[in-house]
Amino acid sequence: MLISRRLISPEGHIWETEEIESRIAEVAEAFRYRGIVPGSRVMMSGSNSVEWVINLLSLIHLDASVVLADHRAAPAQRSHIRTQARVVLEIGDGPGDGTSTRPALTRPASTRSVRNTAAVPDMAAWACRRDAAISWSSGTTGSPKGIVRSGRSILDNLALSAERMGYRPDDVFLPVLPYSHQYGLSLVLCWWLGGGSLVVYGPTMRLDRALEVGVDHGLSVVDGAPSTYHTLLNLLDRRPPLVTALKGVRAWCVGGAPLGRSLAARFHARTGERLLDGYGATEVGNIALASHADPVGCGTPLPGVIVEVHDDDGRRLPPGRLGELVVCGDGLMTGHLGDDGELIPVSGPVHRTGDIGLIDEAGRVFPVGRKHAVHRDGHTLYPDHLAARAESAGVQAQVVAVPDARLGCRLVFVIADPDGHEPAHWKRVLRTVLARYEQADHIVVLPALPLTHSGKPNLAVLEKIAMTSLSTSYDTTTDLSRPGAPEAPEVSTGAFPSGSAETDAGSSSTDSPNGANEYRIPFSDRIGALRAVRRYVAENKEAMLGILTEKSPHHTAEAELRSFLATLDGAEDEIRRSQPGSVPLAAVCMPSNIPLYSYALYLLVASLYSERIVFRPSSETNGQMLRLHALLAPVHGLPIQPFELSQRKFVTGPVREADLIVFTGKYANAEIIREGLAEDQLFLFFGHGINPFVIAPDADLAHAARDVTTIRLYNSGQDCFGPDVVFAPKGRIEEFIGLLSAELASLRFGRNDDPAVDYGPICYDSALVTCSDYLVRHARHIRHGGRIDLPTRRIDPTVLLWGFDDKIPLDEMFAPVFNVVAYPGARVLRERLASPYFSERALGAMVYGTDPETVKLLARSHHTCVNHTLLDAEDGNRPFGGFGMRANYISYGGERHAEPLLMSQAVARNLPVAPAVTVGGK
Repeated sequence: MLISRRLISPEGHIWETEEIESRIAEVAEAFRYRGIVPGSRVMMSGSNSVEWVINLLSLIHLDASVVLADHRAAPAQRSHIRTQARVVLEIGDGPGDGTSTRPALTRPASTRSVRNTAAVPDMAAWACRRDAAISWSSGTTGSPKGIVRSGRSILDNLALSAERMGYRPDDVFLPVLPYSHQYGLSLVLCWWLGGGSLVVYGPTMRLDRALEVGVDHGLSVVDGAPSTYHTLLNLLDRRPPLVTALKGVRAWCVGGAPLGRSLAARFHARTGERLLDGYGATEVGNIALASHADPVGCGTPLPGVIVEVHDDDGRRLPPGRLGELVVCGDGLMTGHLGDDGELIPVSGPVHRTGDIGLIDEAGRVFPVGRKHAVHRDGHTLYPDHLAARAESAGVQAQVVAVPDARLGCRLVFVIADPDGHEPAHWKRVLRTVLARYEQADHIVVLPALPLTHSGKPNLAVLEKIAMTSLSTSYDTTTDLSRPGAPEAPEVSTGAFPSGSAETDAGSSSTDSPNGANEYRIPFSDRIGALRAVRRYVAENKEAMLGILTEKSPHHTAEAELRSFLATLDGAEDEIRRSQPGSVPLAAVCMPSNIPLYSYALYLLVASLYSERIVFRPSSETNGQMLRLHALLAPVHGLPIQPFELSQRKFVTGPVREADLIVFTGKYANAEIIREGLAEDQLFLFFGHGINPFVIAPDADLAHAARDVTTIRLYNSGQDCFGPDVVFAPKGRIEEFIGLLSAELASLRFGRNDDPAVDYGPICYDSALVTCSDYLVRHARHIRHGGRIDLPTRRIDPTVLLWGFDDKIPLDEMFAPVFNVVAYPGARVLRERLASPYFSERALGAMVYGTDPETVKLLARSHHTCVNHTLLDAEDGNRPFGGFGMRANYISYGGERHAEPLLMSQAVARNLPVAPAVTVGGK
């Protein structure tokens, strides 16, 4: 029976069966011309592409031994694989990846001949090969092993898998997976063996675009890791019509890491479909697969595969008992590679997986996880192995994995260094030996590792250090490089704390005097340009204030100008602390307020390490920003260029080309931009948070009322630091409302250019509309104010009082509105503050009075201030923000994580170091 097959490229080009077979024959001929014969070991280290699929099938046709390597593996790791496996040819993604090359996709002219009409590819010989495919284990102990499987074991396993899943010749497959891993490879070969269409998911392809291409061609089977389905659910939330468009998908399959119950439940609730989980291993292939007929757990083992659960002594456990999963069957790997590349056969048909799990009464398999292993971005990682890899680069480290609900885990490298090199230094060293998905989320440097009495690393202390380093914001992070550092987080109680951010940023305040830690600012010749701007602005304050007061009250404009000058004063020290490398191009979407301050934060300071910067002003402050640039550009003469076209053209133009992208604005818009970026682009999102203002029962209410008025009325309420909710104790609520109302009643409204006014007109049309609608809908809660005068664009400061159980809409509002909530007790308040809604939006928080438990809770995820406001604590040269994904995050290498942000620090910790470039001019 003729089997029809189609390949669909990321661009939507369709390759029909005849064209695919023709290309396979041509590439096989090109391989022959390059000396590939049966048994030649050829390494495939490229990313997903149509060419990757063609190359694989061509090598199978030639009966070659296919050596698989992840395209994101470190160069040193790929070099080790080439040597040990005795690779004669490596096929990568082309120039720039070392020794990798692409084969010609057509035969040399001298060897062209009439196409062989025999079956292409012919898999008969490859099926008999003992070393048909060589993959690499994650390295439970020691170095990763080369896992060797026969062609017969692979093909038989896939035939059973296809039968279990009910694949049809008209299926359209979309594996959102690396083809170089067991899971992805199995889908590629299942497609070829059974027919249908394969939608190629490229490394830079957005998930929504891949789904659209698939839907256009009748998408029916989707496979991905759990992280893919987290992304998909977010996508469905933003684009509800997509749920209907995807109704044709009959199988949503998941594997590569344990599937959490909450994710499975969320997916079913959102789509009405079940995620079909699967369990497999590099050494065995697919072991157990859930199907529509039995979607529970990972289903039962495939025919001929036996799965048992054993205790630590090797005894078989009954159903329902947790233990190590042990697999028996004929499809087990042939063996593994010795150091000399020769095959070392396995001793028998039993494989101890190292996974823990259980089997129910019906024989279904429920994997729980790896013994001493963690999952991250679809990869299984072993902390001890990562530490051993670090040691090969001269790094004495212990690696601690901290669970993360979305990412699987976050990796903290605790490094012993008596010379006290900064974390940024070690980050650069580790990049040489670790793949991108193995890199540290945080690095903590200590003079020596904590040890037990027996001299072993003290795991309990290491875990405490790791948790502390991840769970605190800038104000609450301890300096763990100091001997005797406190175990509990410190909290900001003054105008601005010292210490912690330097540990997180990974640097000291100055270069080492003895030259042990040499660092040169990439564009140090531009420091003079920043000083010139600083002098110009200081000498022309009135001109600056004239522009700023078009949108902001005079006192707010003066504060912004002071922040601008202070940030330039601290620029050089900031860069020496963070030690970023050179960035060829940065693209910045500017915020809708603070135009002068943001000009310093995102452009001037960044010019010390960015060769060129392109920025797009917000539509709300476009005129102000361009006039400020017109005044300042002749003074500094730096390669900072405005982009005056639409945001869509900015995203499809400069953003696509940039190495560093900064976006300030709404989370939903940030996600749209992020999904279109390549993995090697660094994306920083600066959003907003709820910024809860908490008043403890013993607080000085007059002090709290003054400070909450100051921060909520900053820029007439048009600032992201303003608290969206104020929690006051129920027993003192009337007293607080009275003091707050009296404070607000004393304020003066007027023109922005009048230095005597306290608040001025609302400049954003959307804020007027939103606030008007909000107050009309919730008028019964108004206790003070509530008047809006549209001709003057005046919104009187308004207080609304809510009960603790009321459903309060807490969306950010650029208006002087105070949502005051009476809380009955500290315990229920802390439960509210610990809820996912607040955690996802964790940026800043303020606590007035004495409530250490609430402070401790908030400090885990917020930049937390005690008895002072976030305005007092902000410093443009230090990391700022929280750990809420909707508040701020870093995205790089296909991963997101939320943390306090500083551009220079993010560049130093994520982007590879490029050589500095000297540019003429200032």
